Amino acid sequence: MIYRTQLFALVIFGLGLIISSCRSIEPVPVVVVENTELISEEVQEQIESVRPPVQQDSSDLPVRPGPYNTQAMTQELTNFSFDLFSNLSNQYPQQNFSFSPVSLNMALAVIYSGAMADTRNEIADLMGFEKDAEIFHTNWFHYFSGFARLETDTLLDFNLANRVFVEQTYPVLDSYRRDVQTFHGGAFEQMDFISNAGQAEQRINAWAEEMTRQRIKDLIPQGTLDHMTRMVLANAIYIKSDWRHPFEEENNIQKEFHAINGRIETAEFMTQRESRIPYLQLDDRKVIQLPYTSPHLSLMIILPEEKAVKDISTYIPDAEQYKEIIDNLRREDVYMEIPKFKLESQFSLSDHLKEMGMEKAFDSRADFSGIGGQRDLFISAILQKVFFEIDEKGSEAAAATAIIVTTTALMPGFEEPKEFIADRPFIFILKENQFNTPLFVGQFVNP
Repeated sequence: MIYRTQLFALVIFGLGLIISSCRSIEPVPVVVVENTELISEEVQEQIESVRPPVQQDSSDLPVRPGPYNTQAMTQELTNFSFDLFSNLSNQYPQQNFSFSPVSLNMALAVIYSGAMADTRNEIADLMGFEKDAEIFHTNWFHYFSGFARLETDTLLDFNLANRVFVEQTYPVLDSYRRDVQTFHGGAFEQMDFISNAGQAEQRINAWAEEMTRQRIKDLIPQGTLDHMTRMVLANAIYIKSDWRHPFEEENNIQKEFHAINGRIETAEFMTQRESRIPYLQLDDRKVIQLPYTSPHLSLMIILPEEKAVKDISTYIPDAEQYKEIIDNLRREDVYMEIPKFKLESQFSLSDHLKEMGMEKAFDSRADFSGIGGQRDLFISAILQKVFFEIDEKGSEAAAATAIIVTTTALMPGFEEPKEFIADRPFIFILKENQFNTPLFVGQFVNP
């Protein structure tokens, strides 16, 4: 089931969170510290040693040299992101929507770290993750560490956080805990899902709200978690930045918008003419790329040439087309009219991922023994909530993703409680226990 209001299509660049249960490489210093400290000073120095100077525009940043091969992984993550985007577009052709592939990728990467056997292979094939732990960890660490500069960029407000909320009685392997903390900066927090799932929901929702500057509220709907929940792997991301060329509110105009359903709507458009805007004219579409004050971000808009668009999903690029567009953008003098909007939505993504080939993770066939050492876990739900807004000054985007992990069997000592509700007439017997002699007997039939 998908919960949504209106949401617009936005693909936030890729970042993620992945680990493996294999331990064949040396531990690396913690990359991310939740909230605002993404990497340690020691790791920052390592990154700076291979990082080129920041260029005027993020599109000018070359691939960093070094013994890393993140390009193939990034390409696969981009493919997955657009494939899922296309599936959602086909299913909801007349709805505004958006999702955050970066937030989803991170959360899936955390669960991937504990996946084994066929479950691991399915996730790897879908996401493009390396199955070899050493290769994956090396590539992923280099890729993930690159986002540290967003944290230190004073021209934007950026926050990235990952947290594993785990049932306090569940025995998480030290190796899994170490990998999550080392390679993904994921903090662990103990919860009491067994006897107080409602309070756990409130705590996780409060965390997501705090990490997204109060933009994402009620990530997990009331009643979603229960005494069978063992983990919630959560990711949150928040980005706010100003345009490099802000729009002037007095230049806004009211004009017609040709909606996908054929109706003509009236909308408020921001307008401006600006030189040196990355622009591309193709046979059936135009593309612009709006720069922010931060050189690390930009917003691409793909506009069909025809006004009577019947199927917007046909304009969604795949990873190769996306790269082609970026490679062919040229700076031009451009007059723009862009509608203002603010959108929110919530999704359940489980069924979409099953349809894309990630099946075993969601049922009794799941093997996440890399987390706790036994095959007693499966994914019961993957939820995401997104906020996105653009106006004359810039844009604000927030997303949170939660992977809810449930046990396949009751843990010893924590069986489902039997109920005894004495709300009807009953008999009582006061007895001694050595010989079970009744000392008093009676009945209670009327309070």
